[in-house]
Amino acid sequence: MIHKLFILSVLTLCSCSQPNQHIGSATTSDGLVIHESIPAGFSVIEQQPDGYFIRLASAERASRSTIRTLADTFHGKFDRVDLCLDIAHERGDEYASIIGYQVFDHENDNIYSLNSISK
Repeated sequence: MIHKLFILSVLTLCSCSQPNQHIGSATTSDGLVIHESIPAGFSVIEQQPDGYFIRLASAERASRSTIRTLADTFHGKFDRVDLCLDIAHERGDEYASIIGYQVFDHENDNIYSLNSISK
C-alpha cells in the first residue's frame, strides 16, 4: 500500500513539474503524427514536447484491451500515458496511467501488468 502511494505521489509531482502544452494534433518528439493511430473515441488533450507524457481523454473508461493497444501505440514514444474522461480532464483527474506495460489504476488503487493480456 505504501509503495503504491509513493508511486502515485511521484507521478503527481512529475506531471505538475513539467511544462503544460495543449495541442490540437499530436506529434511525437521526432515529428511523427500519431493521432491517426489512437483508438477511436480518444483525443489528445495535452502532450509534453520531448516525449515525457501524453494525456488522452475519452467519453468512457478504456477497457483492458484498449489500454493494451494504447500501450503498444505509445511505447517508446512517451514515458507515460495518462487517461482521463472528457468530462474530467484536468491534471489530477486521470483514472489510469500507463508506464511501459504497467497500468496504474488510480481509481481502484491497483497496479497491474499488461504482459498478461494478449494483443
